[in-house]
Amino acid sequence: MRPFFLCILFAMIFRPGPLRAADDFAQALEPRAWEFPRDHGRHAGFRTEWWYFTGNLAAADQRPFGFELTFFRTSIAPSAPKRQSPWATTDFYFAHAHVADIADKQYLTADLGSRARDGLAMASDQKLDVSLLDWSAQQSADGVIHLRATGGEIAIALDCSIERDPIFQGPGGLSGKGRERGQASYYYSLTRLATTGTLSVHGKTFAVNGLSWMDHEFSSNQLGKDQVGWDWLCLQLNSGTDLMIYRMRAADGKSDYSFATEVTPDGQTHYLSGDAIQMQGSDPWTSPHSGGRYPQRWQIKLAGLEPMVVQPRFEDQELCPTQSPKVIYYEGAAEATDERGTVLGLGYLEMTGYAKSLGGSF
Repeated sequence: MRPFFLCILFAMIFRPGPLRAADDFAQALEPRAWEFPRDHGRHAGFRTEWWYFTGNLAAADQRPFGFELTFFRTSIAPSAPKRQSPWATTDFYFAHAHVADIADKQYLTADLGSRARDGLAMASDQKLDVSLLDWSAQQSADGVIHLRATGGEIAIALDCSIERDPIFQGPGGLSGKGRERGQASYYYSLTRLATTGTLSVHGKTFAVNGLSWMDHEFSSNQLGKDQVGWDWLCLQLNSGTDLMIYRMRAADGKSDYSFATEVTPDGQTHYLSGDAIQMQGSDPWTSPHSGGRYPQRWQIKLAGLEPMVVQPRFEDQELCPTQSPKVIYYEGAAEATDERGTVLGLGYLEMTGYAKSLGGSF
């Protein structure tokens, strides 16, 4: 991406402002009537949107890997430009990818960015079809989602089959992030994607399989000015239960707002919030890249479930983008155990705002 567009995108994402959708951007205010496959696609009018894929996979010899492939769309205006020009656009796209080689404790990343334009970056508004240069996430007619990305020392070529229908992260997919009206997103997940394909690291390719998770979220206001970041995790438990948990974090490190979704093995969804969720981090690791201090041990207590401990599968899983706006965050393959140390399942742990506050940014 040219420096000029980087500056525009960086300023737009991180501009401070009041907790409201500027310039008439759409807001997440009420539960939504969803329609698939259309709602897998782009939602014009909202300022920020992302398609987030993470997973824990293994090679034939059980060598473990984690991966991420995420596409972000962000807008500088709520509607399409009126002037006719190949340079006219309202949307910018950037994408992050990593492969976590857990056996060797290597975390290899790549990132891209571009303005929206045919041949550069786009997302369909009718189905899951998002691309940035030669990176893509596309759902074919048979329902399989195909993920492709190559950059730096990694390559991702995975095919994901949906094993569980979309799970709405809040009633009607309205996912609150605070107490102000409009401080929310529309958010659903595909919590169990049976995944096969290949991952490449340093020119060596591994045939892999396992489970992936997809989040699709769009909004115009999420983080309040007094919230510095969030802690989020998804877990696919061996029992067949899936969990999504997040807390919005205040400057003093305490939970400002929290929410969780439990999906039982039979597909039933249960929502938890407030005092029903305890999410306490400890044992911080200090990043040599950014200086951020990220908790490495999370005590999780959810009403109705046994306590568990969630830990990254190795420490250094901080993503520091080089080409797109430098939103530094932790995105790590993780393991859940009970208090006796028995492995309950695998998932992903995301932590933001530890290297730099994101307050008022999203």
